[in-house]
Amino acid sequence: MGKVIDKGSIPRYGDFANKGGTFEYCGNRPSTWKSKPEWLSGYFAWGYADDMLKVAKMDTVAKTFTFAEAGMYGLISGEDYNRWFVMNMLEELDTPGEYYLDVPNQTVWVYLDKIPESIKVSLLAEPMLSIEGVENVEVRGISFECTRGAGIYMERTERTVVRGCRFRNIGTQAVLVGKGNAPFDYYGQQVGKEWPQVSGMLGSMPLVMWQHPSLDRQAGHNNGVVDCVIYNVGGGGINMGGGNRLTLEPGGNYVQNCSISHYNRIEKSSRPAIYICGVGNRISNCEIFDAPSTAIQFNGNDHLIEYCNIHNVCSEIDDLGAIYNGRDKTELGNKLMYNYVHHLSAKHRVAGFYHDDGACNMTVIGNILYKAGLHPVLVGGGSDHYYENNIFIDCPYGLYIDDRMTHWGDNDDTNNTFKSRFAEVNASQPPYSTKYPFILDYINNDYHNPVRNNFTRNLFYNVTTLVRAGERPYERAYYNMTNSWITWSGHGYPAPGFVDEANENWNLKPDAEVFKQIPGFKAIPFDKIGFTMPANTWKD
Repeated sequence: MGKVIDKGSIPRYGDFANKGGTFEYCGNRPSTWKSKPEWLSGYFAWGYADDMLKVAKMDTVAKTFTFAEAGMYGLISGEDYNRWFVMNMLEELDTPGEYYLDVPNQTVWVYLDKIPESIKVSLLAEPMLSIEGVENVEVRGISFECTRGAGIYMERTERTVVRGCRFRNIGTQAVLVGKGNAPFDYYGQQVGKEWPQVSGMLGSMPLVMWQHPSLDRQAGHNNGVVDCVIYNVGGGGINMGGGNRLTLEPGGNYVQNCSISHYNRIEKSSRPAIYICGVGNRISNCEIFDAPSTAIQFNGNDHLIEYCNIHNVCSEIDDLGAIYNGRDKTELGNKLMYNYVHHLSAKHRVAGFYHDDGACNMTVIGNILYKAGLHPVLVGGGSDHYYENNIFIDCPYGLYIDDRMTHWGDNDDTNNTFKSRFAEVNASQPPYSTKYPFILDYINNDYHNPVRNNFTRNLFYNVTTLVRAGERPYERAYYNMTNSWITWSGHGYPAPGFVDEANENWNLKPDAEVFKQIPGFKAIPFDKIGFTMPANTWKD
C-alpha cells in the first residue's frame, strides 16, 4: 500500500457511516488494466486483521483505489504487512491454477499448464454431512472434498467421532462442532443488534463469542475428530465448542492426532487451524503447518493443548501468535503441555504463545520453542501465568512482558469489556470464586497490573535477550524468574546436552548438562510430540 489519502470510516471505533477509504497504489501495473477490479483483499490497517473490500473507483492518473465500503479499522499504511492483492481479475491470470469467475455468463476461465483429467466446480454451500442430535456415531475413512461450504457439521451430539477422514478443497471449515450465526448486514460493534444462532454454518461466530463469551453453542459432549488429514481449506480447519462457561461443566470434546495445513486460502483472521471455546476441551498430537495466520486460538476455561507440532505458520500476520487467546480475565485454568513450536518468522511481531490483553492463568509446562518468532512468549499485561520446564532455543528474545492495561489498554472500551465479562459469568460467586480464588483480586483490586507471573526451571539456549521490555520502562515486578539457566553455543559456555542439535533432535542425553544446571529439570518426551500417522495415509 502506498500513501493513505482518506482512512474512511472506522466501524471498530463506532463510526458506522460505511464510508470507503482511498489509498495510493505503488508502481504502474494496475494502470495497465483495461477494467476496474471488483475486489481487493489484504491487510489494510493492522497485521492481525485481513479484509476483503469492494472497489468503487480506480484512478490511473492519481494511482489510487477508493473502496465502496469501510474496512473494520479504516486504512493505515507504512508497515511491511500493509499489502493487498486483486481478486478475480482476468488480465492477471498468469500462473497455472489461477482462475476467473465470469458470474453473469456462469463461466470459469482457468489458466492451465496441461489439460487435467477433470475440473470440478461445486455450488454446494451447505455442509456435506450434518450430524445433529445423535449419540455414539462414528464417521470413518471418508474423503470430503470439493465444496463451497463445510465438510462436516455437528450439533447436540454425544460421543460422536470423525475418524480417519480426509478433508481437502473445502470452501469454509473442514469440521464445525456447534452452532454458528446467521449472516447480518450490520457491523458487530453496533450495540443492541441480535445475534441469531443457526445450524450448518460458522458465519461470524468468533465475533459473536467476543461479544457473548458464555454463549452455549450446543456442541454436545465427548465428541472427537481423530486421525484426520485436512488441507487446502478456505477459512480454518476445525471449529469446536463444548462445555458450559456459567457452570464450568466440561465439554470433553477433542481433536486428536490430526494433520492440518494450508487452511487460510480465503479467510485468515480468526480462522485458525483449530479453534476451541467453552470449557474442558482438548487438542493433542496435532501437526499444524504452512499457513499465513494462527495455528490454535481458544476462548474459555480448563482447556488442554498438548503434544502438538506447530511450524511455519503466522507467515503474513503481525501482532499474533501460533497459539493465541486474550482480553478476558475469566478464561482461566488452561494448559499448554509438551508442544513443539518452531520456525516462525521474526519479521513481524509474532509470538509462539501469545497471552494477549490481560489474559491470565495459563500453565505452561514442558514445551520447546525453537526459532519461534520475535518473542516465543508474550504476556500482554496478564497475571498468574506459570511457566516450568520449558526450553527456548535460537530466539531474539525469550519473553516479552508488559503492563499494557495500565496505559493504552486503560480506556472505556477495554474496561467495559472486562467488566461485562466478569458480570456475564458471575465471576465473584461460585463456581468461579471457589475454583479460581485469585479472580477476586482481579475484580476487587486493580486488575490492570500484571502480578504473580512465575517462570521456574526453564532453559534458555542461544537466546539473544532474555526479557524484552514492554511499552513502558520494564519493571521486575511483572514476573519472577527462578532456577533457570541461560547458555550459548561456543565461547566456552557448556551445551545443554541435546541428542542431535544439528538435526533438531531436542531429546536430552541421560547425562545432559541441563540436569546439573537446573536441579529438578525433567526430560521432555520429544519423540511423543506431533502427528503419528504414516505420511502416505492418504494417496491421491
